[in-house]
Amino acid sequence: MFKSIRSLGIYVSDMNRAKEFYTRVLGFEVAFDLEENLCFLKSRNGEIDIYLEAGMTPSKTDNKTCRLSFFLQAEKPAKEVFDQLKSAGVKLLQDAPEPVDDETACFQFSDPDGNVLEVSAGT
Repeated sequence: MFKSIRSLGIYVSDMNRAKEFYTRVLGFEVAFDLEENLCFLKSRNGEIDIYLEAGMTPSKTDNKTCRLSFFLQAEKPAKEVFDQLKSAGVKLLQDAPEPVDDETACFQFSDPDGNVLEVSAGT
């Protein structure tokens, strides 16, 4: 029925704070602002499109709450990305990347509004 994801909608409470996080911390670029509460971002390689919609109410973040999480394939080893996000003050949901198999590890973190993102990368 479906063959790919065209873009990800991420609902946030504060547009300025969300744009700062997704651009400065995660490295996305602003493609364009459509209006005060709607902004389109793209990854530097152009393979991930995100739109941020502001004015929403954040929900709690934990590993037991029903939610949709976004898997991001990292360019660097999982531990290196984990340490980089930790030093940037990002809320990490594990103490360290968890091995998936002999070559891959993953971990979860949240944006300032509690949206959960997951990183999958080499060990």
